[in-house]
Amino acid sequence: MIAEDIPCFLSGSPGNNQSGIRDIYEEIYRHHEDVWVDQGRSEPFLRYISELAARCSEGTILEIGCGEGAQLATFTSRHKSGIDLSVHALLRARKRSSGAFAVARAEELPFADNSFDLVVAVGVMEHFESPDTAAAEIRRVLALGGHYIAVIHTDMSWSERLALKMRQFLVPRPRPFELLRWTAKKFFHPIVQPLRRSYTIESARQCLERNGLHVTRVITRESHPAAPLAGRHVVVLVADKSVSAGPHSPVSIQVAHKHEVR
Repeated sequence: MIAEDIPCFLSGSPGNNQSGIRDIYEEIYRHHEDVWVDQGRSEPFLRYISELAARCSEGTILEIGCGEGAQLATFTSRHKSGIDLSVHALLRARKRSSGAFAVARAEELPFADNSFDLVVAVGVMEHFESPDTAAAEIRRVLALGGHYIAVIHTDMSWSERLALKMRQFLVPRPRPFELLRWTAKKFFHPIVQPLRRSYTIESARQCLERNGLHVTRVITRESHPAAPLAGRHVVVLVADKSVSAGPHSPVSIQVAHKHEVR
């Protein structure tokens, strides 16, 4: 199926709620632009992830949950692909960056085995319907020696949330227009994501490693004070697909696809 010239690879397999979830994201992007900018997607952060990606590989790159393409546009690779559940988001992403775009889920990636040197997911691992299946799929499409960069948001207390918003909008530099825009989002078409799983650093690491991805680096504010992360809740995991790391869970069995994007 093709929507607005963007191929759609949602299979309608039993046991998932992809249609309802997709509708929610379409509604979010229909009413908002630059949707996640107030969740720490600052220019320094985008640049930092881009530089980290370039150090891992400048080969073929896939971004899962690329949204409007702000991060994808920063990658220097000439061969970029992006998937998301929202056509509205992908149409904007296509204007920002050249590459191949498709509506697809992380749990059913429409790509051949060993297709990518690098896979990136910024703030989307918490929203996978089946994290184990998604991790196994990411390993499947990675080339041997390829890397996976996952940015996750761990849980925050109310005091940590308040402190984060203070830093974003009031201290050290007041940003009244950005604060007004954020407040308006809360009242007009509020953004409520349909699914969010809780992770600690250790539980996220375990999810990747039991599906054959070897975590080689964990980046936090404590370990890397210069990293432009929005707070202690933002964690970057870098993993690779090595010969010694194989899938260890029944859910890691490859998904057979009738269609592939090349």
